[in-house]
Amino acid sequence: MEKKDDSAGPAKVAVFGVDLSFMSSQAQLLTLAFGNLSCSIMFALLQEKVFMIEGAQHGFVSLLTTLTFALCGFIECVATGDTKRRASLQDYAKLSVFTFGGILFTNWSLTYLNYPVRVLFKSSKVIPVMIVGVFLQGKRFTRAEYLSAFVLVTGISLFVLGDSQASPKFDLIGIVLITLGVLCDAITSNYEERYFFKQLQCSQAEVMMYASLFGSVWAVAPLVQSGDLFTAIAHAAKNPSVVTYTAMFSVLGYTSSIFVLVLIKHFGAVNAEIVKSCRKVFTIIFSFMLVSKPITSMHVLGGFIFTLSIVISVYVKKNKQKGKNKPSLNSSVA
Repeated sequence: MEKKDDSAGPAKVAVFGVDLSFMSSQAQLLTLAFGNLSCSIMFALLQEKVFMIEGAQHGFVSLLTTLTFALCGFIECVATGDTKRRASLQDYAKLSVFTFGGILFTNWSLTYLNYPVRVLFKSSKVIPVMIVGVFLQGKRFTRAEYLSAFVLVTGISLFVLGDSQASPKFDLIGIVLITLGVLCDAITSNYEERYFFKQLQCSQAEVMMYASLFGSVWAVAPLVQSGDLFTAIAHAAKNPSVVTYTAMFSVLGYTSSIFVLVLIKHFGAVNAEIVKSCRKVFTIIFSFMLVSKPITSMHVLGGFIFTLSIVISVYVKKNKQKGKNKPSLNSSVA
């Protein structure tokens, strides 16, 4: 696996100010994947704990999340000396609509769905990422890649069917909400890759900070208008673990997102989604292990097919890369 190679030389791969250019391409990808994996699992478990607290409001949790993301982005920009803004505020206002939409709809869906369903459904994001990539960036994918996506959808569908039969916390409204969240995330990934990273060469910290700042505005406005902000604050005062867990999972989420943004920047949006899909298998396993949940045969079958789709995706990507004379920004490795 190789990164983009042009006359300007290979792009510098760095995360949190640490230059990874001394590593091989394979080692860089493994490092980024491991960082994303460990942070994401802890993020998922803490997020699930928040929504197990009775009365926790998705809007307030989304607000705390975006504020924490913005603060983490600011700290990283200052720490790395990267304080020059490359994109316009108008650009970030547009991007924030989709970044916040992904956070809001995902958090909202947890009111109606169990966490494993949410995780698996989010894994299907590789499909809209591919579709949006075709229209937004003019990308082309092989039949094998579309077959892998179909297998993925099959596995998720079976898993969701099993959860609808076994879990009391299941509602089609949740499916609609998580679908909207997945669509927002897909648009975000392609928009970031094409415009902010390829054209403007923005840092991942800058993108996170400004997009989250605008996202905070979109989060607080409806809370103030409806009067739910004060209700949520009162609830958080009685249940401080809401703020504690949210702050903790938000920091972990930011860290995980930075790893993902570096993956997107240097290895492409679709390949980043494959890495994220792999770690979601572990997230689901830990979720079932730590929280008592009924497991049906449909869960097992759907999980197996889901895992199979990931294996197929990695195999297809490796073969596709071997057939290229000049590796592109979207190349990947298992």
